[in-house]
Amino acid sequence: MSTSDHTVSTHSNGQEDWLADLNTSTGTTVEERDTALLKEISRRTKGDDRLDLNRWTIGAYIDSGENEEINNYARAEIQSGAEALLFRLYHQPDAEEIAKILQGIDIRKQSLHCTLRYPGQDPAELFRDLVRYLRREGHELQGVAGSVDFDPLLDWSEPPFPPLIRLLYFVSRWMPHFRVLQVNAAGFNNGVTDADIELALAISKGASYLKQIEELGYPAALANNHLQFAFTVGYSFYGDIAKLKALRVLWSRVLKDIGLTTTPTTEIAAHSDITVLNDDGLDSGLQLQMQTLAAAIGGADMIFLAPADGPFQSATEEGRKLALQTQLDARSGQLSLSEKAVDQAFLDAMTEALVEAAWKKYQTIEKQGGFASAVEF
Repeated sequence: MSTSDHTVSTHSNGQEDWLADLNTSTGTTVEERDTALLKEISRRTKGDDRLDLNRWTIGAYIDSGENEEINNYARAEIQSGAEALLFRLYHQPDAEEIAKILQGIDIRKQSLHCTLRYPGQDPAELFRDLVRYLRREGHELQGVAGSVDFDPLLDWSEPPFPPLIRLLYFVSRWMPHFRVLQVNAAGFNNGVTDADIELALAISKGASYLKQIEELGYPAALANNHLQFAFTVGYSFYGDIAKLKALRVLWSRVLKDIGLTTTPTTEIAAHSDITVLNDDGLDSGLQLQMQTLAAAIGGADMIFLAPADGPFQSATEEGRKLALQTQLDARSGQLSLSEKAVDQAFLDAMTEALVEAAWKKYQTIEKQGGFASAVEF
């Protein structure tokens, strides 16, 4: 579960720009709305006028290194307020290494997430070693929450569905709070103008997973319970909120479209789009504030903010703490917006327009055979 270096070329099929239509119909632009919000961010809003934020889990990226270094890094982030740890791994740790990485970490209070960034990655093997460690230490599997970044169509030329299905059988029985299937949409993000394509590709990939899994004999409804979407935020305050809200509407449509009638559970992890951060600490701090508020208002279940140092600098302890403190301030209300500051009518119109535009793009993709086959969007 992470931002990705993989990108997808989003070739439009020539249909009219959904955002231009919205700007025309509302008599304003999303850029103007975003600019107006920047002036409100630094103001402290108190009392009944404060905009309510959805509850989310505060996440932190844990960089790789020697096992002791990773463990120290993780424990420092917990001390600063992290509730979800995303380990970015550059080699395959075995059960003994996992024990060193997690030494002293109370996994009853922390959710554990892993993204694999090396050739020959095997998330199924990593998961098995994690379970061996948990059982050896006497942990109750039912209470362990987290995810493994298993995104078959992203990382493999021949998607390994059989081991994925074995994991789904296991977690559905023993680990109900663990996600082993991910739709990583980071590589689809090309700005607010193309948010309809970004969403269409994400839900098309998710639909492809559920269909193929069901064809192999595993119930798509159960697979959906262990599916997580990962999106980046940062291009546009209003655009990011609308994108996350639209995803839930769209995914409900997808599930209905493929014949699932159960109440959908859609877990969304929101990640910093590091491309909008620079090496100016103050400006990056403001960007992180915008990202946090947008993700929280949009309904993200987890938020992972990049350190405030920016994409071209090594993460510092100060930059890491600022990223976590930003989320803590939003949680406590110290970082907030007034209800009047957010144009709810414009946001609702934007979300509705984005849902309809993305659904049309999704239908175009499906008519070409689905995510793996489509060439025009």
